[in-house]
Amino acid sequence: MLPIVNALPGERRGYVDGPAGQIHYREQGQGAPVILIHQGPWSSIQYHRVMPILAAMGLRAIAVDLPGHGMSSPVAGEPSVAAFADCVAAAISALGLEKAMVAGHHGGAIVAARLAAAHPDKVTRLALDNAVIFTAEERAAMRQGMMSEIQDVAPDGGHFTERWAQVRRLGDPEWSDATVHISVVTYFLNGPWKEHARIAGGRHDLAADIPRIVCPTLSVASRKDPAFEKVKRLVEMRPDWEHAEFPGGPAMAFEYPEAWCETIGGFLTRQG
Repeated sequence: MLPIVNALPGERRGYVDGPAGQIHYREQGQGAPVILIHQGPWSSIQYHRVMPILAAMGLRAIAVDLPGHGMSSPVAGEPSVAAFADCVAAAISALGLEKAMVAGHHGGAIVAARLAAAHPDKVTRLALDNAVIFTAEERAAMRQGMMSEIQDVAPDGGHFTERWAQVRRLGDPEWSDATVHISVVTYFLNGPWKEHARIAGGRHDLAADIPRIVCPTLSVASRKDPAFEKVKRLVEMRPDWEHAEFPGGPAMAFEYPEAWCETIGGFLTRQG
């Protein structure tokens, strides 16, 4: 297993300017570029285990911090998935790329789908890792649930153990202690703005973006993910897309990076 570090050997990190300010990114490898979009309330560190493998597959793996996450500037005013997607589109241009492949996980997959729908000239191939289709009623319930999860910093440091227990109670049971550690630290590094960004995903209607996506697309659903059936709604909406299933939960990119790259990376590197 890779060590718990903020950067990996051979990794390049930098900033580009976007409509909301600076956008932080980390990258590895050379070749066809693929933009990796993390879920909330994580950051680009989410992909630290898959980036070396993608690089070995001949890809230039570029993981961005969404606005207000990691080391990227927040958007002005209320965050939205549309604003996040516009910032990623700006990052693609600022990196000197005409277009790129894009992969996203959970909330990051919703941003990736919006990016492909709103900026079709920027995305050549799209991989959606557990992109959840919510009804209006389900989105409202999710926003309420997220508000109840918000945690503040405690003077005795108890917020760390409280968050750890919450992640263990609600998160994927296959997460290792190392993954939970990164999750908890990243959560508090993002600051109090983090939950508003998650709620932005709860407001966004992904179903409205799906018909507008024109590039070759892979949708992946994890069978043990509590949202599995909601992810599978994409099969009915876009039978023309490629669809695959992971046997476990949403921890694939964290705990099984080789299997994740075999499916996601295999699709991205495939010709035609």
